[in-house]
Amino acid sequence: MIPAYPREGANASERKVFTALEGIQGRDDWVAIHSLGIGRHASAFQGEADFIVLAPGLGILVIEVKSPAFVEYKGGDWYLDRVPSPRKDPLKQLDGARRSIRHHLRERDLLTGSEPIARLVWFTSIGRHQFENKTPGDLQFFEWELGWSDDLAKPTRIVEKTLAEYNRWYSSVDEVANDPAALTAERVDLIADALVSDFVAKQTPEERAHERRVTEMKLLGSQEVVLELIDTNDHVYFEGPAGTGKSYLITQSARRLNREGRKTLVACWNVLMADELQRFVGGLPNVDVTDVNSLMLRLVGMPANPPDAPHEWYTRDLPEQALAVLREKPHLGGYEAICIDEFQDVAGNLLVLELIFALAGTGRPASTKLVFAGDSRQQIMRRVDEQVNPFAIAKSLIPDLVHVRVRRNCRSVPGLTSAVEWTLRQQLGYTRHRVAKSVPGGLTTIDIVDGNETGALASALRELLQHHAPEDIVVLSPFAEKRSLAGRLRSHAEKTQDERWLRKQLQSEGLPGRIRWRSVFKFKGLDADAVVVTDLGADATEFIASQGLDWNDLLYVALTRAKYRCVMLQPEQSE
Repeated sequence: MIPAYPREGANASERKVFTALEGIQGRDDWVAIHSLGIGRHASAFQGEADFIVLAPGLGILVIEVKSPAFVEYKGGDWYLDRVPSPRKDPLKQLDGARRSIRHHLRERDLLTGSEPIARLVWFTSIGRHQFENKTPGDLQFFEWELGWSDDLAKPTRIVEKTLAEYNRWYSSVDEVANDPAALTAERVDLIADALVSDFVAKQTPEERAHERRVTEMKLLGSQEVVLELIDTNDHVYFEGPAGTGKSYLITQSARRLNREGRKTLVACWNVLMADELQRFVGGLPNVDVTDVNSLMLRLVGMPANPPDAPHEWYTRDLPEQALAVLREKPHLGGYEAICIDEFQDVAGNLLVLELIFALAGTGRPASTKLVFAGDSRQQIMRRVDEQVNPFAIAKSLIPDLVHVRVRRNCRSVPGLTSAVEWTLRQQLGYTRHRVAKSVPGGLTTIDIVDGNETGALASALRELLQHHAPEDIVVLSPFAEKRSLAGRLRSHAEKTQDERWLRKQLQSEGLPGRIRWRSVFKFKGLDADAVVVTDLGADATEFIASQGLDWNDLLYVALTRAKYRCVMLQPEQSE
């Protein structure tokens, strides 16, 4: 569908047809264009085609959508009740659009002249049974050029039937060249680009961002069929690489469980990720969303962690205290369903896992709906020698756990993922990309010389701001605030114009109109339209090694946060 959502101003009847065409299955090479403004009209100052369907091997169908209370055709004249121009001939509208499209495409050598271009007037408010054709032999139109409300349920059929009837008729007309095979899938793509790029006004950045969001949700929504396939399984583990919609499946599972009236917990280890989950399912009546640490603090009645608490506090002391409370007061849990995102973060801590099961009030998961999601490569907060197989651990505790592997990339543009795979020297594990290959984006590597880090960062951000809103860009670093490039900018006096500009642009609170900056660790599980990765020099690699962590896994997490553009600022390699 071009665009991916009904255009602003589309009336109810156009939205019905849009929904019908959008729901077509099994015709992946078809292209449907909605509300094509025709500035170069062949017989009027300007015009519009409500819909154009490009069907390889069949032809082009130009559709005019009408929603009258009733239609009268008498003596060659039309009357459409309760439409803006009731006596306007809808077929003449289509003829003008068809001539304009044919002329435009032939000028660009995209038509040989034999490709079928059929027309269809689609009455979305009138049923086929209400139509009585008293003049079936009328020379002005064929009955198969009319569509009805019944056809909204079978859009594939009406498109194919209209084009088939057109081809059947004109293949027998000696003076008309008609060759549906001339409209190949490759030519359809070129035609779509020519029509939209020349006829549609340039989008504003806000419109482009809105269109991206609608398309992204549609791509994620296509993953929801997975939930239908495993609906009868009470214990499910989603596993897959970054960008395969695992978090979406977690939130949609929570929504389904909420509709069933189950008291549901949605949790993860990462605080920022918990905020993101809250945005999608927070506020539902039976759903609690939290990060694991906040949950444990709430159970033990503490407002915050102790100042300078050691690692053992989070992984041993606090979980033990929370477990003790739950054993005494199991009603504080009592969840009928538990959904854990980023499960690999908790899989290596048996105390935390025991706590999760205790939250069900039974201590064991048999009677509780469990939905987990994880990616073993994103264990960047665990030493290499302590890394685990998250699914294997979950399976050992839940014998009937169903392993669901999701492998279709729903987030990043293919050009970007290919570049990330080349950079990491390994495949990410995708079997298919749901994002179209034509969507622009990619990975850029900028070599920086010592002392020019801020200049390189400012240059990269200025270029990204030409295509993305500030709040859709994030700067990531292996370091936390004090050692990261963005953090250092805030801690010393401004010396250059670039530094002054960066200090105005960068902030960590996620405010509108500002560029976020975070550590890779805190941003794990999240995504952004555009990502700049800084601090990739020897200091960072030595720091990661000193912590016993895997540098390649950290880089994998950092690069796969980006959906469209990623920029790596790395030190210039000495020869």
